[in-house]
Amino acid sequence: MQKLAYLKPLFLFIILMISSTLSLATELDAKQQLQAKLALLVSYQANFSQTVVDIENSVLQQATGRIVMQQPNKLYWELFAPNESVLLADGQSIWSIDPFLEQVVAYKADTTLKNNPLILLTDPNSEKWDEFKVSHSKQQFFISAIAPNGGIESLRLTFKGDRLVELESQDGQQQKSLLTFSEIQQNNPIAAGTFVFEMPEGYELDDQR
Repeated sequence: MQKLAYLKPLFLFIILMISSTLSLATELDAKQQLQAKLALLVSYQANFSQTVVDIENSVLQQATGRIVMQQPNKLYWELFAPNESVLLADGQSIWSIDPFLEQVVAYKADTTLKNNPLILLTDPNSEKWDEFKVSHSKQQFFISAIAPNGGIESLRLTFKGDRLVELESQDGQQQKSLLTFSEIQQNNPIAAGTFVFEMPEGYELDDQR
């Protein structure tokens, strides 16, 4: 009986260790699957509809726009009227262009994207993958920051085959932004100058780099 009493906690410990190992293996498998999908996504262009809701699922904003991404670390994001704005990432800096205020705010890309899972979409080989956990279910992948910093803390990516059709992000205040993509073009040529910033005439520059 004493021997059985000794073996019971040892058995439970072994079960917990196996469970933890399987969980880690599953996470690594999901991360590797997602990295493999994104490695094939050298460029991406699409129109989108966006719905932003708060923690109580009340709609805060609805908008339409266009997104263009290219590896590594290049992004063009435009919201159409009446919410006009442009966000441009050229790999070094991020330019936020506000036509209503006639203002451009410049940020250093590395600082702004720190702990932000969006950076993973444009660089499947980034060392920053170590800062996120990945899980998946069927055609959906879930990315969450290991050390959330109050910005975008998690992403849900939905694929149909190898096509990215939906992206939902959640920030530190539990607001969710759902993007549904249409007119999708993957790995097609991107127009020259798409990721080149040019200061609009008459705009004020707020350089925070």
